[in-house]
Amino acid sequence: MNNQIKIPDPLWGSDLANIILDLEKLRSKQLSGTVPPYIFFQLKEIFHIMETLGSARIEGNNTTLAEYVEKIIEKKLSEEEKNQEIQNIEKAMSFIEDNTLERTAIDRAYISQLHMIITENLSVEGSKNPWDLRKVNVTITGSKHTPPDFKVVQDYFDEFVKFTNSSHREQYQLLMVAIAHHRFAYIHPFDNGNGRMWRVLTYAFLIKMWFQVKKWRIINSSAIFYSNRQKYYDMLAKADSLKDNDILSWCEYFLLWLKNEIEKIDSLLQWTYVRSNILIPTIDFALEREHITDKEHKILSYLINSKDMTIKAEELNKFWINNSVQKSRTIAQLRKKGIVSSITPKGRIYTINFVNNYLLRWIMHTLEKLWFISDFLNSKWKQ
Repeated sequence: MNNQIKIPDPLWGSDLANIILDLEKLRSKQLSGTVPPYIFFQLKEIFHIMETLGSARIEGNNTTLAEYVEKIIEKKLSEEEKNQEIQNIEKAMSFIEDNTLERTAIDRAYISQLHMIITENLSVEGSKNPWDLRKVNVTITGSKHTPPDFKVVQDYFDEFVKFTNSSHREQYQLLMVAIAHHRFAYIHPFDNGNGRMWRVLTYAFLIKMWFQVKKWRIINSSAIFYSNRQKYYDMLAKADSLKDNDILSWCEYFLLWLKNEIEKIDSLLQWTYVRSNILIPTIDFALEREHITDKEHKILSYLINSKDMTIKAEELNKFWINNSVQKSRTIAQLRKKGIVSSITPKGRIYTINFVNNYLLRWIMHTLEKLWFISDFLNSKWKQ
């Protein structure tokens, strides 16, 4: 029985070692971008949408990002109306963000709680024994790997929990995350929901290691699974040999993707990048499709180009709106359409709002053109 988990030593000076060093710099980097927080956290919410939907689609959910966005715009996503699987993943992500700290043990209870959330109220994608480890043998569709017999799953799982909660030296912590991701898939400890589990657990491990998402960082950890699915499965399969060189090859693949993804998304902290590459093209698309008027486009453009990306009602005289009644009426119309929102309690300062109205459609379009969104999120499953 090969349930022991260890971290092989990479060659220090190899590509893998350099990737680890680069990631350590990113992990310790003090993030204090120039984009205002009320803009950044809207972008974070958009990536949360992609993370949640991406994880569901990997399991076979056929909802596309375009369809999901339209439901958000049309306000058709109440808790009762949401796809249950997507709703569960949202809850799991929130649980992780609220309950995972530097010293939080990702132990049996934590993992089982996540499994209960992931499989709650599901039939096909649910579990006969939520919380409990599987009591049957399982297979993995499309994989040559046969997970361990259910009689030894407890031993494998105990070793997994011990490994992930051990004190690893700093240079080995990222390797631990990569190896834990593979080993959870290898064990397949639950009767169902294992794929969703190892994706959300990766998110949890990264937060535990102070890739903080409640401050100034976005992590789209599901992107690795759908950016090149065949490559991902091939590398996982290679690591199934449990040979040191194959495990290290998997770690290099996994951590290189993580480094590239974090570097790319960290660009969203910069005011000039967000203004020029995301927000201006978004309102240009909206004007072109006649979803906003020329006057609204001018106001939003002025707002976006201001240093703090805000506008006050009294500044509307720049657009030949001179009396207070007209100014109040114009702001009220923009708020009613949902394209601006107040950032102060008394409603005197306003910023652009793009997460729950038709501007979301064009934000997604812009992010897709910038390669932040994979084709996988909008492709229909082939039957």
